[in-house]
Amino acid sequence: MTNISASPLEVLPFALLLVAVLGLWIHRAVWIGALIASVVAGYWTGALDGFAAVWLAVVAALALRYRWVRARPPSPQTTLLRVLFGLALFVMTLAVGLAMLPGFPRTTLVEAVALTPGAIPYGIGLGFAKVAPAILILGIINTERVRSWRELARVLKRAMPIWMVTVAAVIMFSMALGYVRLEPKWTSLFLVWAVTNLFFTCLAEETFFRGFVQHELAGIRRDSTPVAIMAIAVSAVLFGLIHFAGGLTYVLAGVVAGAGYGLAYHLTKRIEASMAVHFAVNATHFLLFTYPAVA
Repeated sequence: MTNISASPLEVLPFALLLVAVLGLWIHRAVWIGALIASVVAGYWTGALDGFAAVWLAVVAALALRYRWVRARPPSPQTTLLRVLFGLALFVMTLAVGLAMLPGFPRTTLVEAVALTPGAIPYGIGLGFAKVAPAILILGIINTERVRSWRELARVLKRAMPIWMVTVAAVIMFSMALGYVRLEPKWTSLFLVWAVTNLFFTCLAEETFFRGFVQHELAGIRRDSTPVAIMAIAVSAVLFGLIHFAGGLTYVLAGVVAGAGYGLAYHLTKRIEASMAVHFAVNATHFLLFTYPAVA
């Protein structure tokens, strides 16, 4: 059995954060209320401190301003304002997401352990830094989401071939470079990992790189294939670069994976598609190969 090292009180802010994530598919009042409650609980339990709420408020203000500018009639001034606010939101969200601003300590949920002999020890930590800004971007700027189980089934069906190709490309690339090896396994840790990976990691990263960066770049000229390819490429490269802590191999694998996630988003125009492909790639990695990597 997986040993949870955090107390129920320490988990409370992140349970509320999960409600906020799910609230994005339910109602605006749900995600806003749960996000506010999670921030209050975060300060209470120590999951947030200092100016964390200020940084999140700045992200929210920039997102609201960007949405307002985007809705205005086209003009040179509007274009300039959209670029400026878009860049400001990009930089601020990245700074918060990479914990470059103080106030976002990590809470250890599961202590690090080697899942297979010779693997880098892996544990699960929780934090607000990536998830809270993603909730604000999805809730304020990119509201294009599936609205029914039938639509979700169609989106996932269309994304399945992309997942298969992306998994093959990423795993073959990683194995060729000695990053992972075939090591099928099962551990109860997967159940906890699956929830946190899908609703925190995948949602946060897909929201920023596909739901914001790719979506807004592609919007420069809709129905233009070269612009769409450029948007996918830029989001994929940026996605790879944020994995710099894992070394060059991890960065290159991230670029390859990001291209697949970007294609899934491009073909469906739904964040659920890129989230699903992202999670499926990660789950395949977790269950069938060295996780997170060979030591």
